[in-house]
Amino acid sequence: MINADVLKLLEAGKLSKPDAEKLSNLEPKACCLHKSWGVGRIAEWDLLGDRLVVDFESKAGHAMKLSFAVGSLEPLSSDHILARRIADLPAIQAMAKSEPAALIALALRSHGNTMSLDALEAVLVPRIVATADYKNWWSSAKKALKEKRHIVVPAKRTEMLVLRGEDDSASAAMIEDLINAHDLKAKLNSLARLQKDMDLFQDARIELLPVFEDISSTVRKSWRLQFKEALHLLLVRDDLIEAVKVAQLPEGSYTLVELLREAKPQLADVVNGLPVSLLNRFYSAFPEAFPDRVWIQESLNHLTKTGGRAVVEIATVLDANDELDQLAEYLKKAVRNRQLSTDLLIWMCKERKGLSAGVFDMDLGNAIISALEDDNIAGGPKRTGRLMDAFAEDTGLIPEMVVDADSDELRLFTKRILSSRVFDDLTRRSLMGRLIKTRPETQELMSDSSDKQQESLVVSWESMERHKVELDELVKIKIPQNKKDIQIAREYGDLRENFEYKSAREQQAVLLRMQSKYERELRQARGTDFVGVSNEVIGIGTVIDLLDENTGTTETFTILGAWDGNPDIGILSYLSELAKAVIGKKVGEEADLPTETQGTRVVKIMAIRSYKLA
Repeated sequence: MINADVLKLLEAGKLSKPDAEKLSNLEPKACCLHKSWGVGRIAEWDLLGDRLVVDFESKAGHAMKLSFAVGSLEPLSSDHILARRIADLPAIQAMAKSEPAALIALALRSHGNTMSLDALEAVLVPRIVATADYKNWWSSAKKALKEKRHIVVPAKRTEMLVLRGEDDSASAAMIEDLINAHDLKAKLNSLARLQKDMDLFQDARIELLPVFEDISSTVRKSWRLQFKEALHLLLVRDDLIEAVKVAQLPEGSYTLVELLREAKPQLADVVNGLPVSLLNRFYSAFPEAFPDRVWIQESLNHLTKTGGRAVVEIATVLDANDELDQLAEYLKKAVRNRQLSTDLLIWMCKERKGLSAGVFDMDLGNAIISALEDDNIAGGPKRTGRLMDAFAEDTGLIPEMVVDADSDELRLFTKRILSSRVFDDLTRRSLMGRLIKTRPETQELMSDSSDKQQESLVVSWESMERHKVELDELVKIKIPQNKKDIQIAREYGDLRENFEYKSAREQQAVLLRMQSKYERELRQARGTDFVGVSNEVIGIGTVIDLLDENTGTTETFTILGAWDGNPDIGILSYLSELAKAVIGKKVGEEADLPTETQGTRVVKIMAIRSYKLA
């Protein structure tokens, strides 16, 4: 309706009809909005003088020509939140304190029932809610909104607040929002809201069928263009199906297994984009998606491609299918080839008494030092941070790593710690303190000349073949039998109180560590038949006669390879303490031999001759 005074200007041809109608809504005391100056209230009208005066919140008494006012001012209804903010600010501030949900509903109605969180904050701060108080106010307001199901609070700040009719079914509205969503991200957001408000459904198994059908159809059509989002949507759908206890998908539904099979080449590339909470469901589908044990290799291939994020879930699925030995084998090779990510190395340290027990040994320690050195070269100390913390700050790590190591392994590991530039002096002293406390002989090994130490194991061909046979028996008989024992024990019931299962799993860790030890020793071994050994000094492949100067008795010993020792028949491994005491001596020299009572006895070398095969 056009104001009478404005009508005169219209009839005189000074205003167009649309401008006259708009000016009639800008009468004194009416509220308005200017794009730059914000909210204001009309203070005066002077139609004959071609001006009106506006009291803006930040600029009172601002005069404007009528044509400019009509073109730049937007009239606000009296119940608009901005109009009420300028007309009765104390009342709106009181509403913010006592009825935050009602205030948010007012803001939404004023903006077409939807607005962003940033837009809401711009309306309220600082005039209605102080800047310093807004964060706490919003937290309280969200709690109040939980009971106001007609107001949809977004899960992310980039999403929109939505006001629905209070009489509408909130559950039906959420389903409608999801089905009407135009893209996969919007459907994911709608599905997240739906999951949050499951209590609104009376019979979710029936009511959500349209949702399941819509997601199935959408993913089937669009996964090639938006694979990451499609996979995410299908995983969340299956989470929801499990939560509401749907017995089976509607007939013809697109399944996770089908998607995995069709998109196999892309799987490892999208894992890093999935929430960690969905990874178990993702990898648990692999055995069905990739039968005939293909799933095992497919899972293991992800370990180095995903940066280690998925290692826990992959290990869990392998364990649940009694294939943990496959993980151990893969990790051993990856350790030797230095192919493990920081995340994977850290996980192996943390799981050393659990899923990685079978591969926790000196090879892992050396791999960690190599990774630290590589990272230090690539990016300096900042790059090594997490792995360095895991290696240096876990006081039990090194003691458990070296407790069963042989002297050669211990010496080389000690040498690496002492020579590596990645450790500062304080860290190096701390690491060495733990080494020496666990293995006191480390100090003696440190003082030995490295030139006198064998970098490889010298073994007889016979003992090498024996080692290979023992390893073969371990891999082909003992470890497979242990796997069967685990599978049988798993059927006995509750694994937490299943002694047979725990015992079989502990045995599995022992067998896998034995396998690692055999393989490591065979890699280090150098076979020989001891032909051509000098008899001028005692060494590997010599037979010696010793005279005990206290008793006058003569003894004969043969010093052979690392695995040939049999003191009962006079054969000593060159790594034994007895052999070390005489190696390098000549005829006529004396030596102090260790005794069983931790003392020594003096012997004289009477003869040295070369060992000959029988």
